[in-house]
Amino acid sequence: MSRRTRLRGRFQLLAALVATVVQLPAVLWLCWHTHTPVPALGAVLVSAPYLRQLQSPWHTTAPAPSTYLALGWWAACLVFDLLMLPAVLAVRAGVPMGVAWGLAGVIALVLGADAVLGRPRLRNRVVRVEGLSPELDGYRIGQISDVHCGPHVPAERVSSWVSRLNRLQLDMVAVTGDLITHGSSHVEAVARALGGLRAKDGAFACMGNHDYFTDGEQIVRALESQGLTVLRNRGVVVERGEARLYVAGVDDTWTARDDLERALRHRPEGAPTVLLAHDPELFPQAQARDVELTLSGHTHGGQLGVPGVRHLSLARIITRWTAGLYRQGRSWLYVNRGVGTTGPPVRLGAPAELAVITLRRA
Repeated sequence: MSRRTRLRGRFQLLAALVATVVQLPAVLWLCWHTHTPVPALGAVLVSAPYLRQLQSPWHTTAPAPSTYLALGWWAACLVFDLLMLPAVLAVRAGVPMGVAWGLAGVIALVLGADAVLGRPRLRNRVVRVEGLSPELDGYRIGQISDVHCGPHVPAERVSSWVSRLNRLQLDMVAVTGDLITHGSSHVEAVARALGGLRAKDGAFACMGNHDYFTDGEQIVRALESQGLTVLRNRGVVVERGEARLYVAGVDDTWTARDDLERALRHRPEGAPTVLLAHDPELFPQAQARDVELTLSGHTHGGQLGVPGVRHLSLARIITRWTAGLYRQGRSWLYVNRGVGTTGPPVRLGAPAELAVITLRRA
């Protein structure tokens, strides 16, 4: 038996163990409530196909419906686990048992379904910039990030997100990296889809770490052939009347290609700056250089977290900048949760999003 086979077997065993632990409270409660073992049998039938699929985790074909069924069920069970204590406390406080537990079950099922089928939310945020020219007051920037086009995110879905942004008639669109998951099979497709972006001042992109899980130069060529401007440690000036906005982008930090100094080298004096940086860990450096707005992604908002609590997610393992809008001094950072996924195609407590950032005078 090869080392890879042994590792894969251990991974499957670990996945089965985690799935069992997550499902156990809900399954035991259902078995007790129905006085039958049918819920346990159903859990096995729902989970087994996806666990077998993990023998080939890097598959390149579209996932079977059983994948989403299993992940949605597991997500619902996890939510139910989190709601058990509140349900018990509600019963002790006088809420009828059927109402408390029934409500917990409904919430779990709704959030479980949303975890695998949820449509990206549209987030609207306002950033106030000191000294912003009147011509740029109200300037609207759309952001799409972490597309991860691949088996779980076909190009047709990317095109639907592009259409949503186009309907907003934005001034500019920022594409902040991780356009694919790995390999070259979806490079041309995602470039064609993103090539449909339309904004008054165009669409700009920066590179993410996953974009170098294949030939990064191929991705750059594909995007630029479709009309996007790829900013790799450089910037361009966008003019609106007499006002100027400097739009810069840095390259990937994971492969040490980033060079913020170079990206800001030709920034006009007094021009507000919008920086595209896939990795939000660059924000302190951007703040030190008086960058007004940094747009990032990378974290997926943790992809798995406690619903409704931004900072309680897996993203806290890698960064303090997990999701949403941050401010330090006169500098702002927006961390986009992204629209795609890596690993299991599930988002719990970190819904996919498209963002619109409106610049306003401070």
